[in-house]
Amino acid sequence: MGMTFSPVVSAALAAHGGHFSARRLDLKGLGAFASPVMGLDHYRMSGPTFAPHPHAGFSAVSYVFEDSAGSLRNRDSLGHDVVIEPGEMVWTQAGSGVVHDEVPSQSGREVHGVQIFINLARRHKELPPQMLYAPTKDIPVTRDAKGNQTRVLVGQFGQQAGTVRPAEPFDFFDVKLVDEWRYEAPPLRNVLVYVLAGEVEVKADGDKRALGTFQAVSVSTDKSGVLHLAAKSPAHVLVLSGTDPHEPLAVYGPFIMNDEAQLENAFERYRSGRMGRLVPLN
Repeated sequence: MGMTFSPVVSAALAAHGGHFSARRLDLKGLGAFASPVMGLDHYRMSGPTFAPHPHAGFSAVSYVFEDSAGSLRNRDSLGHDVVIEPGEMVWTQAGSGVVHDEVPSQSGREVHGVQIFINLARRHKELPPQMLYAPTKDIPVTRDAKGNQTRVLVGQFGQQAGTVRPAEPFDFFDVKLVDEWRYEAPPLRNVLVYVLAGEVEVKADGDKRALGTFQAVSVSTDKSGVLHLAAKSPAHVLVLSGTDPHEPLAVYGPFIMNDEAQLENAFERYRSGRMGRLVPLN
Protein backbone atom coordinates (compact mmCIF):
# COMPACT_ATOMS: atom_id res chain seq x y z
CA MET A 1 0.00 0.00 0.00
CA GLY A 2 2.97 2.35 0.52
CA MET A 3 1.75 5.80 1.60
CA THR A 4 -1.88 6.55 2.49
CA PHE A 5 -3.53 9.94 3.02
CA SER A 6 -5.88 11.01 5.78
CA PRO A 7 -8.67 13.50 5.07
CA VAL A 8 -7.69 17.18 5.02
CA VAL A 9 -8.66 18.98 8.25
CA SER A 10 -8.71 22.58 9.40
CA ALA A 11 -7.55 24.20 12.62
CA ALA A 12 -10.46 25.90 14.37
CA LEU A 13 -10.12 29.18 16.25
CA ALA A 14 -10.15 28.80 20.04
CA ALA A 15 -9.61 31.35 22.82
CA HIS A 16 -8.76 31.11 26.51
CA GLY A 17 -9.11 34.30 28.51
CA GLY A 18 -8.09 37.66 27.13
CA HIS A 19 -4.43 36.88 26.40
CA PHE A 20 -4.53 33.63 24.41
CA SER A 21 -5.99 32.60 21.07
CA ALA A 22 -5.13 29.56 18.99
CA ARG A 23 -5.82 27.63 15.84
CA ARG A 24 -6.47 24.17 17.32
CA LEU A 25 -5.96 21.31 14.90
CA ASP A 26 -8.81 18.79 14.52
CA LEU A 27 -6.76 15.64 15.12
CA LYS A 28 -9.86 13.42 15.28
CA GLY A 29 -10.45 14.28 11.65
CA LEU A 30 -7.08 12.73 10.80
CA GLY A 31 -8.20 9.43 12.32
CA ALA A 32 -5.50 6.93 13.25
CA PHE A 33 -2.97 8.81 11.12
CA ALA A 34 -2.43 11.58 13.70
CA SER A 35 -0.71 9.42 16.35
CA PRO A 36 1.67 9.97 18.10
CA VAL A 37 0.67 13.65 17.88
CA MET A 38 -2.07 14.18 20.48
CA GLY A 39 -2.55 17.93 20.24
CA LEU A 40 -1.44 20.94 18.19
CA ASP A 41 -2.21 24.55 19.10
CA HIS A 42 -0.90 27.27 16.78
CA TYR A 43 -1.22 30.17 19.19
CA ARG A 44 -0.68 33.81 20.01
CA MET A 45 -0.26 34.76 23.69
CA SER A 46 0.25 38.21 25.14
CA GLY A 47 -0.07 37.65 28.89
CA PRO A 48 -0.32 35.03 31.67
CA THR A 49 -2.94 32.44 30.76
CA PHE A 50 -2.39 29.09 32.46
CA ALA A 51 -1.40 28.45 36.07
CA PRO A 52 1.40 25.93 36.79
CA HIS A 53 0.07 22.49 35.81
CA PRO A 54 1.30 18.88 35.58
CA HIS A 55 1.98 16.66 32.58
CA ALA A 56 2.73 12.94 32.47
CA GLY A 57 2.95 10.18 29.87
CA PHE A 58 3.84 12.37 26.87
CA SER A 59 6.06 15.22 25.66
CA ALA A 60 4.92 18.85 25.54
CA VAL A 61 6.78 20.74 22.82
CA SER A 62 6.92 24.55 22.74
CA TYR A 63 8.33 26.20 19.62
CA VAL A 64 8.42 29.98 19.20
CA PHE A 65 8.38 31.10 15.58
CA GLU A 66 11.13 33.31 14.20
CA ASP A 67 8.61 36.07 13.45
CA SER A 68 7.37 36.21 17.07
CA ALA A 69 7.46 39.70 18.61
CA GLY A 70 8.05 38.24 22.07
CA SER A 71 9.76 35.34 23.78
CA LEU A 72 8.32 32.66 26.08
CA ARG A 73 9.40 31.96 29.65
CA ASN A 74 9.30 28.24 30.46
CA ARG A 75 9.62 27.05 34.08
CA ASP A 76 9.33 23.56 35.54
CA SER A 77 9.52 21.67 38.82
CA LEU A 78 12.93 20.27 37.84
CA GLY A 79 14.35 23.73 38.48
CA HIS A 80 14.62 24.98 34.91
CA ASP A 81 13.74 28.58 34.10
CA VAL A 82 14.40 29.21 30.40
CA VAL A 83 13.45 32.03 28.05
CA ILE A 84 12.57 30.56 24.65
CA GLU A 85 13.58 33.23 22.16
CA PRO A 86 12.05 33.46 18.65
CA GLY A 87 13.25 30.49 16.62
CA GLU A 88 13.93 28.30 19.68
CA MET A 89 12.25 25.20 21.13
CA VAL A 90 11.80 23.40 24.45
CA TRP A 91 10.82 19.71 24.41
CA THR A 92 9.48 18.74 27.85
CA GLN A 93 9.57 14.95 27.98
CA ALA A 94 7.21 14.61 30.93
CA GLY A 95 7.54 10.85 31.41
CA SER A 96 6.48 10.00 34.98
CA GLY A 97 5.45 13.60 35.59
CA VAL A 98 6.55 17.21 35.85
CA VAL A 99 4.87 20.52 36.72
CA HIS A 100 5.51 23.47 34.40
CA ASP A 101 4.16 26.76 33.20
CA GLU A 102 4.76 29.14 30.31
CA VAL A 103 4.16 32.88 30.05
CA PRO A 104 5.39 35.64 27.76
CA SER A 105 8.73 36.84 29.12
CA GLN A 106 7.41 40.40 28.74
CA SER A 107 3.71 40.89 29.40
CA GLY A 108 1.96 42.53 26.45
CA ARG A 109 4.63 41.46 23.97
CA GLU A 110 2.84 38.83 21.88
CA VAL A 111 4.33 35.36 21.50
CA HIS A 112 3.62 33.54 18.23
CA GLY A 113 4.24 29.84 18.59
CA VAL A 114 3.01 26.29 18.56
CA GLN A 115 2.50 23.77 21.36
CA ILE A 116 2.44 20.12 20.39
CA PHE A 117 1.63 17.09 22.57
CA ILE A 118 3.41 13.88 21.52
CA ASN A 119 2.46 10.55 23.06
CA LEU A 120 5.02 8.26 24.63
CA ALA A 121 4.84 4.48 24.29
CA ARG A 122 4.04 2.45 27.41
CA ARG A 123 7.71 1.55 27.96
CA HIS A 124 8.61 5.26 28.24
CA LYS A 125 5.70 6.62 30.28
CA GLU A 126 7.62 6.11 33.54
CA LEU A 127 10.87 7.70 32.36
CA PRO A 128 12.26 10.42 34.66
CA PRO A 129 11.09 13.79 33.31
CA GLN A 130 13.55 15.71 31.18
CA MET A 131 13.69 19.18 29.63
CA LEU A 132 15.41 19.34 26.22
CA TYR A 133 16.28 22.81 24.92
CA ALA A 134 17.19 23.80 21.36
CA PRO A 135 18.69 27.32 21.19
CA THR A 136 18.95 28.98 17.78
CA LYS A 137 22.69 28.30 17.50
CA ASP A 138 22.08 24.54 17.78
CA ILE A 139 19.30 24.29 15.16
CA PRO A 140 20.62 23.25 11.71
CA VAL A 141 19.20 25.19 8.77
CA THR A 142 19.40 23.87 5.21
CA ARG A 143 18.65 25.65 1.95
CA ASP A 144 18.25 23.62 -1.21
CA ALA A 145 18.96 24.59 -4.82
CA LYS A 146 15.30 25.55 -5.33
CA GLY A 147 15.35 28.08 -2.49
CA ASN A 148 13.43 26.12 0.14
CA GLN A 149 14.60 26.53 3.76
CA THR A 150 14.34 23.76 6.37
CA ARG A 151 15.00 24.21 10.09
CA VAL A 152 15.77 20.79 11.59
CA LEU A 153 14.36 21.01 15.11
CA VAL A 154 14.32 17.27 15.83
CA GLY A 155 15.40 14.24 13.82
CA GLN A 156 17.23 13.91 10.52
CA PHE A 157 16.86 15.77 7.23
CA GLY A 158 19.42 14.88 4.61
CA GLN A 159 22.84 15.22 6.24
CA GLN A 160 21.57 17.48 9.04
CA ALA A 161 20.43 16.25 12.46
CA GLY A 162 18.75 18.11 15.29
CA THR A 163 20.55 18.20 18.64
CA VAL A 164 17.40 17.38 20.66
CA ARG A 165 17.14 13.59 21.06
CA PRO A 166 13.82 12.44 22.53
CA ALA A 167 13.27 8.90 23.79
CA GLU A 168 11.48 7.86 20.58
CA PRO A 169 12.36 8.59 16.93
CA PHE A 170 10.70 11.75 15.68
CA ASP A 171 11.27 14.32 12.92
CA PHE A 172 10.16 17.94 13.36
CA PHE A 173 10.88 20.45 10.58
CA ASP A 174 9.95 24.10 10.06
CA VAL A 175 9.91 24.59 6.28
CA LYS A 176 9.63 27.74 4.17
CA LEU A 177 8.64 26.69 0.67
CA VAL A 178 9.04 28.48 -2.64
CA ASP A 179 9.16 25.39 -4.86
CA GLU A 180 8.95 21.58 -4.53
CA TRP A 181 10.42 20.04 -1.36
CA ARG A 182 11.08 16.34 -0.66
CA TYR A 183 11.06 14.35 2.58
CA GLU A 184 12.22 10.74 2.64
CA ALA A 185 9.80 9.32 5.19
CA PRO A 186 10.98 6.27 7.16
CA PRO A 187 8.76 3.17 7.23
CA LEU A 188 5.89 2.85 9.72
CA ARG A 189 5.57 6.59 10.26
CA ASN A 190 2.65 9.00 10.37
CA VAL A 191 3.71 12.28 8.76
CA LEU A 192 1.60 15.33 9.62
CA VAL A 193 1.85 18.45 7.44
CA TYR A 194 0.37 21.69 8.83
CA VAL A 195 0.26 24.88 6.76
CA LEU A 196 0.95 28.06 8.73
CA ALA A 197 0.66 30.28 5.66
CA GLY A 198 0.26 29.89 1.91
CA GLU A 199 -0.96 27.10 -0.34
CA VAL A 200 0.69 23.70 -0.69
CA GLU A 201 0.10 20.51 -2.67
CA VAL A 202 1.15 17.34 -0.84
CA LYS A 203 1.96 14.37 -3.11
CA ALA A 204 2.87 10.75 -2.41
CA ASP A 205 2.50 7.46 -4.27
CA GLY A 206 0.55 9.03 -7.12
CA ASP A 207 -2.00 10.63 -4.77
CA LYS A 208 -2.19 14.29 -3.74
CA ARG A 209 -4.01 16.75 -1.49
CA ALA A 210 -4.28 20.56 -1.69
CA LEU A 211 -3.85 22.48 1.57
CA GLY A 212 -4.43 26.13 2.44
CA THR A 213 -3.53 28.22 5.47
CA PHE A 214 -4.45 26.54 8.81
CA GLN A 215 -5.08 23.18 7.14
CA ALA A 216 -3.35 19.83 7.68
CA VAL A 217 -3.12 16.31 6.33
CA SER A 218 -1.35 13.15 7.52
CA VAL A 219 0.30 10.47 5.43
CA SER A 220 0.85 6.96 6.82
CA THR A 221 3.80 4.94 5.52
CA ASP A 222 3.96 1.15 5.35
CA LYS A 223 7.46 1.33 3.94
CA SER A 224 9.87 4.18 3.31
CA GLY A 225 8.80 6.61 0.62
CA VAL A 226 9.16 10.15 -0.61
CA LEU A 227 6.69 12.86 0.35
CA HIS A 228 6.59 15.86 -2.02
CA LEU A 229 5.42 19.31 -0.95
CA ALA A 230 4.91 21.83 -3.76
CA ALA A 231 4.28 25.50 -3.02
CA LYS A 232 1.48 27.02 -5.10
CA SER A 233 2.61 30.32 -3.55
CA PRO A 234 5.35 31.02 -0.98
CA ALA A 235 4.35 28.93 2.02
CA HIS A 236 5.33 28.14 5.59
CA VAL A 237 4.67 24.63 6.90
CA LEU A 238 5.45 22.34 9.82
CA VAL A 239 6.27 18.67 9.16
CA LEU A 240 5.93 16.21 12.06
CA SER A 241 6.83 12.53 11.66
CA GLY A 242 6.51 9.88 14.37
CA THR A 243 5.50 6.30 15.04
CA ASP A 244 2.10 5.23 16.33
CA PRO A 245 2.69 2.96 19.37
CA HIS A 246 -0.60 1.13 18.61
CA GLU A 247 -1.47 0.93 22.30
CA PRO A 248 -4.67 1.67 24.25
CA LEU A 249 -5.20 5.27 25.32
CA ALA A 250 -6.49 6.60 28.63
CA VAL A 251 -6.52 10.40 28.61
CA TYR A 252 -7.65 12.69 31.38
CA GLY A 253 -6.71 16.35 31.63
CA PRO A 254 -2.92 16.71 31.59
CA PHE A 255 -2.15 12.96 31.59
CA ILE A 256 -1.91 10.58 28.62
CA MET A 257 -1.69 6.94 29.68
CA ASN A 258 -2.70 3.45 28.56
CA ASP A 259 -5.21 2.55 31.29
CA GLU A 260 -7.08 3.83 34.34
CA ALA A 261 -4.53 2.41 36.77
CA GLN A 262 -1.77 4.47 35.16
CA LEU A 263 -3.97 7.58 35.36
CA GLU A 264 -4.65 7.00 39.05
CA ASN A 265 -0.94 6.53 39.71
CA ALA A 266 -0.13 9.75 37.88
CA PHE A 267 -2.72 11.70 39.90
CA GLU A 268 -1.30 10.26 43.12
CA ARG A 269 2.24 11.29 42.15
CA TYR A 270 0.98 14.81 41.47
CA ARG A 271 -1.11 15.10 44.66
CA SER A 272 1.70 13.79 46.84
CA GLY A 273 4.23 16.20 45.39
CA ARG A 274 6.37 13.54 43.77
CA MET A 275 6.19 15.50 40.48
CA GLY A 276 7.68 18.45 42.33
CA ARG A 277 6.04 21.80 42.92
CA LEU A 278 6.12 25.12 41.13
CA VAL A 279 5.25 28.39 42.83
CA PRO A 280 3.01 30.62 40.65
CA LEU A 281 4.54 33.86 39.40
CA ASN A 282 3.20 37.02 41.03
